[in-house]
Amino acid sequence: MTLATAVTGAVLMTLTACGSEGSDAPQTSPTTPSATISEAPDVDPQDPAAVALRGDWQIPSEQYVLHLVEDGTFIEDFQGVLDFRTGKYKVDGDTLSLVGDDGNTDKAKITGDSLEFTLGTATRLE
Repeated sequence: MTLATAVTGAVLMTLTACGSEGSDAPQTSPTTPSATISEAPDVDPQDPAAVALRGDWQIPSEQYVLHLVEDGTFIEDFQGVLDFRTGKYKVDGDTLSLVGDDGNTDKAKITGDSLEFTLGTATRLE
């Protein structure tokens, strides 16, 4: 009886594994909340570094505009797409971090009147 039980168990496991592929049942993937959103930085609107950067920045050659809003959020317009990406920003020394709602973080070096991103150097839009 023990051998029959073992063989039956092995057959059921094999059928279960085979049945999961090509099954007509809808396949779902587990969803997990984005940790980045809860870890997004908060910006003190009165922080002198944040106040100094508020406003609109552009990289004309890339058709890129960055809007740094006084509440600590940012909006990126890219190649004609308005509100392409949003999130929160943080200033730490000479580094600006854009923590997007998409989970990605972009950083720029603050140098005088410009922001040096990998994409290019942004200057204040006037």
